[in-house]
Formats: sequence, C-alpha cells, structure tokens
Amino acid sequence: MVKAVIFDVDGTLLNTERIYMQAWKEAGAQAGFDVPQDVLLRTRAIHKADAIKIFQEALGPTFDYEALHPVRTAISEALIAQSTNLLLPGVKEALEALKSKGCPMAVASSTGYEKTAEHLEHAGLLHYFDAVVGGDMVEHGKPNPDIFLKAAQLLGIEAEDCLVVGDTPADIKAATAAGMHRILIPDCVQPDETIRAMSHHVLDSMHQLVGILEGVSRQ
Repeated sequence: MVKAVIFDVDGTLLNTERIYMQAWKEAGAQAGFDVPQDVLLRTRAIHKADAIKIFQEALGPTFDYEALHPVRTAISEALIAQSTNLLLPGVKEALEALKSKGCPMAVASSTGYEKTAEHLEHAGLLHYFDAVVGGDMVEHGKPNPDIFLKAAQLLGIEAEDCLVVGDTPADIKAATAAGMHRILIPDCVQPDETIRAMSHHVLDSMHQLVGILEGVSRQ
C-alpha cells in the first residue's frame, strides 16, 4: 500500500533539465569544449563521480568538471531566476490532489538541499512537502537508494509503503534498490525496455498520476 509519495525534482516537477543541459553546453564552450547531447543525457540525475567519469571519457582528461561546475551553476541559476513558469504539465494539480487527501510528500533531488528548496520556493511548490532531501545530505547519490531511504525516514514511513515518482533511469534504479513503488514520467531521457520493466507504471505526464495512485493505494 502507498502511504507517502517521494518526488524527484528536476525533470519531474520542474522543467529544469533542459536549463541544466544548456548551461553545461555554454560552460563547456567557454572552456573550448563542445559537449555532446548524449553526454548530457547520460549525466542527468547521477552521482557527481559518475558524471565526471562520463564527461572525461567523452571529452578527455582536460575537461575540468570541478572548475566548470560553478560556471554551469551560475548560468543555470540565472536562467532559472528569469523563468516565470518552471512547472511541468499537471504538477500543481497532482500536488493539490495529494495534499487534499492528506498524503505525506517529500522531494529527493540530486541537487543540493539549499538549491532544491530555493527552486521549489521560486516555483511556488515548497509548501506542499513535508520533507526535502538534497544530494548533499547522503553519502551515495542515485542510482543508489540512499536519498529515497532518507526521505522515507524523514517522513516516518516504511520504504515499502513509499512511492517514488521520477523521470530518469537513475530514479527508477534507486527506487528499486530502496524497495519502493515506482512510477516513471520520462522527460529528456527516454527509458529502455529494462527500465520500463522495472517501473510499475510509465506515464506520459503528471496529469495521469492521481488516477494511478488511487488504484495503487488500494492494493
């Protein structure tokens, strides 16, 4: 039975994945690198060490992730601040419906806690959540289960009674490892058959979430 819902943020609630990828392209260009789209897609929502490995395998050891990351962050934060609507379709309606049912909700994002909370506040969503977990609050990032287990702990709900809603393979792998229910709503990264099979449901948008949850909560 589902007693609580844990959401990923970027690409699930907020239309920020494309902003981050644009920012990486611009930061890379400033350092003389043409960052391929497939590299950007493969580094979404994963642990920093894994992302560094992918960047350097594709662009060479001179790609200085640590030096370029602050540049990328400055670019992306400026773009996010300028945005007047960061919400993906159906998000507000789904959160309102879940809140009205008294369903505990948390977010678990690979982005650090402060930026995650700041982005949610900017988008008008922060008040919906009973817990916020950032990637800097756990030792191992997605696809390890730590971040979702931390969210469940803060909610006071057993992992087996939590549902994870995310947009990337890393979300589904982490939720599976945590022993949680899982729903995939793909954004920039399209799932392969393995990820589809690991997902209990694959939805087109957040508009479908509440109807699916009503069925899951009765199981």
